[in-house]
Amino acid sequence: MNMERVRSLTEKAEPLAEQRDTIVEELKDIAAAMWRAGLTNVRDISRRTTLSRTTLYAALRERGIEPTNRDNEK
Repeated sequence: MNMERVRSLTEKAEPLAEQRDTIVEELKDIAAAMWRAGLTNVRDISRRTTLSRTTLYAALRERGIEPTNRDNEK
């Protein structure tokens, strides 16, 4: 194994992983905004944001939205 090459690639990967974390949080916020705008179909929001439905359910709940209650105040 070429450890120097592995270290170099690790250094390239680290900032990208940090960006991914930021992007995922932004997508979760967008998903919540979609819900509040009236799009209450989890499958549709999942497709539009590319978040898994499991992640989406958790993200909505973290933001004070109960996705099983489609009568939430918008």
